Order: sequence, then C-alpha cells, then structure tokens
Amino acid sequence: MDEILTKVFALLSLLFAAAPLFAQEVVAPPVPAAQPVFTSGTGDGASALPVYVKPPRPQIDCASLGLSAQAISYGYYGAIGSPSRRLDGKLFDTAVEKYRNYYCSYGRSKGPAVIVVVDFAKHSREPRLYRVDLRDGDGIDSPIVVAHGIGSDPDDDGYATIFSNVYNSLSSSLGAAIGAERYIGINGLSLRLDGLEPSNNQMRYRDIVVHSYQPERRRYFNAEYIANKGRPGSSEGCFVVEPDKREMILETLENGGFIYAGYSGELPKPIIPVPNANVTFAQGTGTTAASALQLALETHAETPGNPPTAPISPAPAGSPQ
Repeated sequence: MDEILTKVFALLSLLFAAAPLFAQEVVAPPVPAAQPVFTSGTGDGASALPVYVKPPRPQIDCASLGLSAQAISYGYYGAIGSPSRRLDGKLFDTAVEKYRNYYCSYGRSKGPAVIVVVDFAKHSREPRLYRVDLRDGDGIDSPIVVAHGIGSDPDDDGYATIFSNVYNSLSSSLGAAIGAERYIGINGLSLRLDGLEPSNNQMRYRDIVVHSYQPERRRYFNAEYIANKGRPGSSEGCFVVEPDKREMILETLENGGFIYAGYSGELPKPIIPVPNANVTFAQGTGTTAASALQLALETHAETPGNPPTAPISPAPAGSPQ
C-alpha cells in the first residue's frame, strides 16, 4: 500500500511541475484593432490630404507709414552718391504718396507692406523693377529686369519714351495700379491689373498684365536676341519678367497688391514716332512700330499727377494676352 501511495504522490508531483509548461502553450485569441471612426462631412478621415493655407500678406498701418518712409529716406538717400541700381529717391517718394492716397483714404487704414515700383526711365537692359518693403526699405537696391511695350519704344532703342492708356497702342502706362486675379493665358500664369489713375485706368480692358513667357515664346528674354541687342525684347504693354521671378511678383501683387510705374527725372517731350523697319514683330505677337503713329494725337504721359480713382476698367474683350 505504501508503495502505491508513493507512486501516486510521485505522479501528482510530475503533473504539478508540468502545469506551467501547459499554461504557456495556451494562446489567448487576438483582440481586433480599433477601427478609425470617420464623421461624414468633416474631412478628418485618415485619408484626408493636408491643406495648404497661404500665410496672410504682411501689412503696414497708415499711422506708421510716414515714420517708416522717413527712416528709409534717411537711411538710403541721406548719404551722397547712391548706387546706380538704387531706386530713385523722388520716385520712391512719389510711389509712397500714391500708396497713401489709395490705402489711407476712403475708410482704409492699412495696406500691404511690400509694393512694386518700376522706373521706366531706365534702359530696358537695366534692372528697373523694385520689390520694396515699406517697413525697412528692403529691395531698394535689388531690382530685376522687366520689359516695356513696343509702342513705348517706336525707334527700338531700348528706351521707353511714349506712354499710353489707349487700347491697341501696345504701350506701357504710367501710374498706380492694384493687382487682381491670376489666370492662365497664352503666356502661362499671369496676373490682371486695375489702374487707379486717368493715365492707366484702362489696363484691364487693354489686357495689360504681369506675366513671364512660355518656353516656345521666348522673344522677351531670348539669349540670342539679348546677345545681339544687349537688351530684352519688348512686350505689348505688359510687365514681363523672367520665369524665376514671376511667382515672387505675382505673390506680391495678387488680390490687392500695389504697383507704381513711374519715370525718374523729366519725362520726354511728346514726339511723332517714326516707324522702324528693324522692328520685326508680327501682328498678334508684338506688331510693328507703325501703329505707334496714332500716339502723337494722344495726351502725353504727364497725367499721372492726378489723384487716384477707383478702378473703372471694363472686363477684357476677347482672348487674354
């Protein structure tokens, strides 16, 4: 009997010793992963793409505009002998005054901190479009090249001497304007403009816009043309910049940005332009200078001194430029 009990106890001991091994082989059923909960119409699902929100445009209030302009004038124009690339001081003052007339009146009290100023008195080979920060003057010494209208340069010497607000004059206009909407035209991504003065208030109707050029339409900054002429080609009145500068200018001007096209120094006297046989632009791509003859009967460009008005340009007729 004792021998039997001894064997039973030995068997029980073996069973108790093996119990942990059996327990380890028991696997609990997997718990299903929690499924994402989507709320219809909220767009917060896991597959929703991130949305880019453009940062607000920097602004400057009218109360501090005067002090900033004085500081810029003192810092950049107080010394004798300004760099040749620097924006003309009187032209800067005029641009600020035009800016103030528009953004600091009619109930407005602030405007964009960065503006664009163009000096059409300079030769077209010279950088003459300035993107200026009114808070500290940044950009006054770093202009970029911009083309002018073929109608403004009837003798094709690279200097703009005639400015017009007339449809199909193919000329640049002087005066203050605000940027409007982007669109895709024959020159790719472009930006419409609305003139604020009697000298340029037909800009939208005339399709005077800001654009660059498509690779197959490189007449403006064609390397061979520049090598032969020493300057870029002419536009039909639009502000044409190089492709790598386009987005910077469009960002500055779109939806209410400010641009002032001026003329440093004394404006040239009205002349009767003479057609130049060397101008080779075909109709629809730049046209010949002969069409500029009608400009002799127009009011000369000394009208930008008038106070700004609300944009009155009608919608453009026909295909965009």
